[in-house]
Amino acid sequence: MKKVLFISNHAGFSKFNAPYMQYFHEQGWQVDNASPGIETGYFDNQYDVPIKRNPFSFSNFKALRMLKKICKDNQYDIIHCHTPVGGVLGRMVGHVCKKTKVIYTAHGFHFYKGSSLIDWLLWYPIEKHFSKKTDCIVTINHEDYELAKKKFKTDVRYISGVGVNINRFKPCDKNTKDELRKEYGFSKDDFILVYCAQFIPRKNHKFFMSLVDDLKEKIPNLKIIFVGNGKLEANFKKQVSKNNQENFISFMGYRKDVEKLYQISDLLISTSFQEGFGINIVEGMATGLPVICSDIRGHNEIVKKGENGYRISLSLPNEYINKILLLCTDKNLYNSICENNIRDAKKFDVEHSVSQMAEIYKDYF
Repeated sequence: MKKVLFISNHAGFSKFNAPYMQYFHEQGWQVDNASPGIETGYFDNQYDVPIKRNPFSFSNFKALRMLKKICKDNQYDIIHCHTPVGGVLGRMVGHVCKKTKVIYTAHGFHFYKGSSLIDWLLWYPIEKHFSKKTDCIVTINHEDYELAKKKFKTDVRYISGVGVNINRFKPCDKNTKDELRKEYGFSKDDFILVYCAQFIPRKNHKFFMSLVDDLKEKIPNLKIIFVGNGKLEANFKKQVSKNNQENFISFMGYRKDVEKLYQISDLLISTSFQEGFGINIVEGMATGLPVICSDIRGHNEIVKKGENGYRISLSLPNEYINKILLLCTDKNLYNSICENNIRDAKKFDVEHSVSQMAEIYKDYF
């Protein structure tokens, strides 16, 4: 029986890999997963390996020893590693299995146009060195693809994102939307903005929070929904309480019903500094939401200005406000963008991503 091992340094990352794991199962492979914590999914064995995001954490030395033993015991045909540190460790242990092919999916290099000098000095040499130990690097945006093709001497491929289950994220009619709003404690007349992202620095909630007072003044029926958790969540909750904004800002935490939260919303917002690929944007688009997001790599793969939303420089906060107001008041433009988004989201459907990835896998087994 052929065997494949998925590696990442992110607990819960298997939910992104689930369609690809399912693909291997359908081909009759043994599918194993190595990541921090205990997970469930389309795999035969889950290895709880203490991989940390910080590349200098001593825990990663223990993780490396564990991965070497796992690989030695199983002799995998393919190791498919994800995330920066998971990618490094996966490629460090690849040589343990004599016949193993190592595939690394870069979910957005930390070095890119506009990133800090520190990121270039740290991550570029690491990725360049380990590219020599990689049979195939898979990129999910064109900027990373072009950079990798130019800088790394290995097989570099491109797929259109990691895939979104379009069947899960669907628009709903007005009556259903009104009923859902009532269920979640919102009015049918509210104008709801949703931002679905972890509360971590690169998601840049701080920028969005700086806009809310001006927005509330101009849109009296404004409501804002934050979906997600993270280390900065408590600080933002305190800020909202201090500014008496609880009546129009809701923290929904980590949710398994995010598709319904998109359905009750009117606009999807993202103010990230950095993205490899904006999964939340595609999910919102598939639900029919116009998008207003930062003009960065990973967003420009998806959002075409004026067609399915607007990409705006983070140096132009007033432009964010103006575009939100525009879509709040211009119903013809709003409806046109909604229709475009439902159409455009289909090109990022998970079935398409699995099909693209399957063609890559076939070249390595």
